[in-house]
Amino acid sequence: MRKVVVVGAGPVGATFALLAARLGVDITLLEAREGPSRESRSLALSHGSREILDTCGVWDGLAPTEILTIHTSQRGGFGRMRMSHDDAGVPALGYVLTYADLQQALDTQLEQQKIRVLRGAAVSAFDEAGDHVDVRYAHGGAEHKLEADAVILADGGANLSKVPSLKIEEKDYAQSALLGHITADRAHRGTAYERFTPEGPAALLPHGGEREYSMVWVTAPERIEELKTVDEATFLAAFREHFGHRAGRFTAIANRRSFPLKLRTVSSRVAGHIAVIGNAAQALHPVAGQGFNLGLRDADDLSRRLASSKEPAAQVLQQYETSRDRDVERSVGFTDFLVGAFSNNHLLTRVPRGIGLAMIDLLPGARRALAKRMLFGAAK
Repeated sequence: MRKVVVVGAGPVGATFALLAARLGVDITLLEAREGPSRESRSLALSHGSREILDTCGVWDGLAPTEILTIHTSQRGGFGRMRMSHDDAGVPALGYVLTYADLQQALDTQLEQQKIRVLRGAAVSAFDEAGDHVDVRYAHGGAEHKLEADAVILADGGANLSKVPSLKIEEKDYAQSALLGHITADRAHRGTAYERFTPEGPAALLPHGGEREYSMVWVTAPERIEELKTVDEATFLAAFREHFGHRAGRFTAIANRRSFPLKLRTVSSRVAGHIAVIGNAAQALHPVAGQGFNLGLRDADDLSRRLASSKEPAAQVLQQYETSRDRDVERSVGFTDFLVGAFSNNHLLTRVPRGIGLAMIDLLPGARRALAKRMLFGAAK
């Protein structure tokens, strides 16, 4: 039986562990966090991610809000696109739930499947040793060592510095994202909105009650800091002016917080017996909501390969890296393109953007192709 150590028991690491264990891989999870997750941010899951989580056995225990339609437009220009779940032939284009709720469901399933999880474990080193890798870590006040056929880093990049051959590349967008839970006076009916503006995109994802959304407002960091501190009435007026009236009149905002936006990629997703997945391998701008779903596809692909192949683990990891090139590169490129193409108000770009949105809206085949790409990733 192949032995695999997973560093990081967050949603991507836990998903990989559940998938691989079901396929017969011996899994040990090392997690620095000791207690339950209290992360309140929302996650937008594609239909493809729902299928992966269903395979893990966690989907039935979740209560997400469905995204049935996505409405995309640009401020100060013509053209808009509406994509429906009917375009993709699926029950819903996506689903919105909190990070903590998903983590709790995954933690419960890990316990039910009796997968070994060591919480409060701090990795100190990875030592390549011929046909395996030794993982050294501190846990319970003592130093320990695990021998593994492969190590999967799913820790958001916290331990990348311990793999000298891996280098981090960053692109600073000079933007921050302001998150919040916003209420409108009109029912959302399962509609998500993405509004491109010269400052950056603004998005509303239906989440919670029939008039509630998770809000993402991307703009300059100094503007974000101002928006975090103004009173509720001033904030709602500012967002209404920025976003428009498509979702109705905004009546309440709660839980405002922010984070800086950078594109971060790793020089290689594999180094010897170590593979990097999820946000540890690529952290994307939130436009189009691709990053987390990309990480779940990493977990799905790698778990299948490690379970099904009899070849040495290092060879399987190299095959995994090659298999993921197309999906990762296209997802990163698509996201980065959207940020650059829509974050300006130049006439020479505003008009083609409007034409592009209108053409996709008018052509069912184009909507189907785009929906398939967003829901399941790039074809191999």
